[in-house]
Amino acid sequence: MIRFTALAAAAAVVGGTFGGGAAASAAPSPTSSAVDDSSGCPAGHLPTYVEGAPTDYRPGNPTGVWIWHTPKGYALRVTHPRNGKSLEFAGTITASAPIQVTGVALEKSDHFWLSHDHKTLTFAFENFGATDGLDFRADCARLVTFRLSVGDAHRLQLLSPARVHLGVHGVTPPSNPFTLQRRR
Repeated sequence: MIRFTALAAAAAVVGGTFGGGAAASAAPSPTSSAVDDSSGCPAGHLPTYVEGAPTDYRPGNPTGVWIWHTPKGYALRVTHPRNGKSLEFAGTITASAPIQVTGVALEKSDHFWLSHDHKTLTFAFENFGATDGLDFRADCARLVTFRLSVGDAHRLQLLSPARVHLGVHGVTPPSNPFTLQRRR
């Protein structure tokens, strides 16, 4: 398993069914595309509800996880109200294709790990009410599954689906974990 700390993650790029040790490099591998999704993706299209960056996401929003997809890939952001206390966010993202990832606004206590086959991404963030997150690509992966947890340093529990916001409109998944599935 490849582990990244916030310092290494800041510059590193490593080469649902909804309802139903390598070194980091500064560039994607030559075989990966610079665009995660295109009209020619052989695995099909993602559901429209996950497309587009949310217009209402702000650091310090109510506790939650925001996930969206653009032609450049996926984005995941976490935050909670700034109340002087930290909150732990953790999760696992599994894809049917290799994942390439970059940390966003991570501090020293924030970490993410990529499995040796690059198909499982695990993260643990200590959030103080600002933004912690990941930008990642899973080049045309047919399935991407998210399992998201929140809590304090002593106890994490699955995040309520009501606190997960997908795409530009903040659609809530029916469950956690959930899977995004491409359709032809």
